[in-house]
Amino acid sequence: MEPIAPNVVDLTDSLSRVVRWATLPRFTERVADEAGVRLDRSAYVLLVRLGERSWRVGELADHLCLDVSTVSRQVQALEEAGLARREPHPTDRRGWVVVIDEGGRLALEAHRRARRQIFAELLADATVDELDTVASVLHRLAERIETYVGG
Repeated sequence: MEPIAPNVVDLTDSLSRVVRWATLPRFTERVADEAGVRLDRSAYVLLVRLGERSWRVGELADHLCLDVSTVSRQVQALEEAGLARREPHPTDRRGWVVVIDEGGRLALEAHRRARRQIFAELLADATVDELDTVASVLHRLAERIETYVGG
């Protein structure tokens, strides 16, 4: 195994800290307070995916690497909250897909705006060039991780 460059070690350690802190309930509660809409982490993750397209529950579970029963319960909670709904599959009359409702779109957008605002405040002292560089590197890393895991 080749030695790992110190800057890669620093980057991966920092990314781990960012992910750990940004996914803690304390952080997500602050985002919810700022957004004015309560969404737990699982609801947010599902709404992000549903904002992209409709999904069968099994497809969504596979995509998120979760058990179908877990995703089914989470989808049911979204339905009960008026954030998503099931519709007949457009080409398979036997199947159903989950789609985001208008309430889900509004909640998702409120959370995205709040999250972006919080990060903007936390990064207010960064230069435009620094932010551009970090965004470019993280974008490239995200695409490569997606490819690596087959997403």
